[in-house]
Amino acid sequence: DGLERLPVLKNFASRASLENAYTSTFNRRWRGNLGGGQITESERMTYGFTPLAGMNFTFQDFLKGNFGGAIRYTTTTTYDLSTASRNIVESFTKEISVQANFSRRGFAIPFFGLTLTNDIDMTFSYTFSRNTRKTYDVGNIDAGGVPLEGMSRTVIEPRIKYVLSTRVTASLFYRYTNVEPDQGASRIPGTKTNEAGLDIHISIQ
Repeated sequence: DGLERLPVLKNFASRASLENAYTSTFNRRWRGNLGGGQITESERMTYGFTPLAGMNFTFQDFLKGNFGGAIRYTTTTTYDLSTASRNIVESFTKEISVQANFSRRGFAIPFFGLTLTNDIDMTFSYTFSRNTRKTYDVGNIDAGGVPLEGMSRTVIEPRIKYVLSTRVTASLFYRYTNVEPDQGASRIPGTKTNEAGLDIHISIQ
């Protein structure tokens, strides 16, 4: 915390922070042997940075409202060992996400001769993730991994929420999703999806 005091940020940021975290887990599945001891059936090891680098910031008074955002980059690697198949499966995921939000409270707009107090919330999110899987032969690790499947996913979503009064609210959103499989190494079909919606809520008492 406290990065807003740096010369490059102090003129426009009211708060800025840098985030980094590392996690790792190890799991082992086994069963008892009638002759004594234990027999390992499978093992899994997962490690990654969640995030490797993350930046959170809030700008000073922006258009008489509050504006903030976050940028994150995460990586995760998993190894699965099955003693029955004598294979190690490697799964790797990386993700970049960008989020921004703007809110303004209590501004007045004339509406049918009335001046109502309005609120507005605007958000934008962008996420790009890539997943790949490879398999290794335990007896011949030096041969390298054989690609199993992989894909890239992109999601873009802007959203606007407008509060006309304490009883009338409206929300508008659009979501774009694009899934692209790796060529020659994935059975997942590529898809592109466009979604949009409008939600109006009126409270009558």
